[in-house]
Amino acid sequence: MTKNEKNKYVTTNFHITVWLQMKGITLEKVDWATERRAKFIFEDFEDRDILVSDFFKQEQLQNYISTSQETKARMYAVNPPVEYDRPK
Repeated sequence: MTKNEKNKYVTTNFHITVWLQMKGITLEKVDWATERRAKFIFEDFEDRDILVSDFFKQEQLQNYISTSQETKARMYAVNPPVEYDRPK
């Protein structure tokens, strides 16, 4: 889920957030939208649509993400992750 709000680019997608930072875009803030979902907030930037589109065109990266998510699902099906208290 991504959207442009008041000159900000906001996404809840962790992998897009990492991709943008790898491309030199500075992460401004992490806001916990809910207890289990973070919003990653960037100052809106030139060529945003192109960079986000490029992320989805990276077939090898997309395969890596899918495979790692499948592997985590198998790991946590047997041994669920420990939930830590987060400062409020």
